[in-house]
Amino acid sequence: MDLWDIDNFKHLLEQYIPFHKLIGIKLVEVRKGYASILIPYKPELVGDPRVKRIHGGVISTAMDAAGGAAGMTTLSKPEDQIATIDIRVDYLHPGKPEDIICEGQIVRDGSAVIFTKMTAHHRESNELIAEARAIYRVKRF
Repeated sequence: MDLWDIDNFKHLLEQYIPFHKLIGIKLVEVRKGYASILIPYKPELVGDPRVKRIHGGVISTAMDAAGGAAGMTTLSKPEDQIATIDIRVDYLHPGKPEDIICEGQIVRDGSAVIFTKMTAHHRESNELIAEARAIYRVKRF
């Protein structure tokens, strides 16, 4: 992550990607092979207004963002690229109307693909909401 200082990384993740900005992604922590992000609760993220549960798409998006951010720590040039090939999400508990923390960690960093594992949990109670695994295609120039 030598090319990325923390301010640039934070700006890229939170402001540069329009969808991340829309749902309010905030970088909590980043280090080589690992990233943690926060999804602050807001009513617009609810999928079922009868029970105020967070939409599953928001949760999977956040976990993809955390896994992708972990993968981004392996990039060293501005022209390097990363894209999701596949993601598998297992929902374990409903997302309550609370802040959510998603963590992504690299399991294997290859020359063309990166394998990651991610988790999503409630910030206050630490209750596990979902687990995921993803594969990202990388191009390093």
